[in-house]
Amino acid sequence: MRICHITTVHQRYDIRIFWKQCVSAAKAGHEVVLLVNDELKDEYVHGVKIVSMNRQSRGRIARVLSVGNRQRIFQEAKELNADVYQIHDPELLGLALNLKKCGFVVVYDSHEDVPRQILAKEWLPSFARPLVSRVFEYYENRVSRDLDGVIAPTPHIKERFGVINKNVWEVCNFPSLDEIQYSGHEYSNQNPTCYVGGLSVTRGIRQIAEATRKAGVELHLCGQFISKGLEDELRKYDHVTYFGSLGRPEVARFLVGASMGFVTLLNTPNDSMAYPIKLFEYMAAGLPVIASDFPVYKRIVEGYGCGICVNPLDVDAIAEAIIRIRNDSAFADELRKNGRKAITEAFNWESQARKLMDCYGALAKRSKG
Repeated sequence: MRICHITTVHQRYDIRIFWKQCVSAAKAGHEVVLLVNDELKDEYVHGVKIVSMNRQSRGRIARVLSVGNRQRIFQEAKELNADVYQIHDPELLGLALNLKKCGFVVVYDSHEDVPRQILAKEWLPSFARPLVSRVFEYYENRVSRDLDGVIAPTPHIKERFGVINKNVWEVCNFPSLDEIQYSGHEYSNQNPTCYVGGLSVTRGIRQIAEATRKAGVELHLCGQFISKGLEDELRKYDHVTYFGSLGRPEVARFLVGASMGFVTLLNTPNDSMAYPIKLFEYMAAGLPVIASDFPVYKRIVEGYGCGICVNPLDVDAIAEAIIRIRNDSAFADELRKNGRKAITEAFNWESQARKLMDCYGALAKRSKG
């Protein structure tokens, strides 16, 4: 079957879209086309045909309002005559609905709980967030109800869309078993602590920096700064080193050289119910985890015995967790072995790829019908 993935927001080599979903489908024998919005040439990589709209990257508002750009993507998608269209951006819900009206089979891949995510968007004025969130949720629900299904990355999002659409598949963004090297015997409690991902106030970066200072350990940061002024604010900490955004091989080496990883995100409506990919990447690398004490996180971190959960706002509690792991090698070794085992047995992309193929199989029947 021919599967067409469409995104105007993500890069063509996006980990979840390209390396996991597209490549997995191609390996399973499907014909896969990825439509992206960049100025690079079309290419054929790992069995996936990448087609570019050849448009300069634009801001989010411009992407939403650009009628010409949406029309061009729509025409390109229609000409492919795919068996299944998978839409990856909330900005493309209108495109999804138009493809559905033309008789195509369309599934919406909801990467995030966007209405809850909007409530924590720092670029939106705080007074406007609740209204924008409600309006978007109404629109997202209305469109999703008419599509052939929804792909959800967490149990929470699956439950939310399950009320709207009877065809919802939970496909989590877990790491691949061969993507991240297990630190094994190279592990040392004397290695620096680390954080990988978006760097913002709501990700608890301020508390992590202060807690690592109190505990007397180095902190290595990898990712892009999202909050304005946060990078300058962190310059006052001599123990913090910023490595910028790294490629996947570099991230894997970055994790192997660390002693523990932080997932102490603050209690925002989206993050408290999410599955942070960094949590599972730490576990895959064999790093003890210090995570927020949200029920979703505790079920994994404490349930599988791979770390310590704390109040993300409590700097002293974070520092105490750091010291406990660092000073007890046997405890740290147990945490990291448990984490790697959990990834091997449960939280890996290979298990999710099978679920995604089942999703395509079900959608193919609707296409033939």
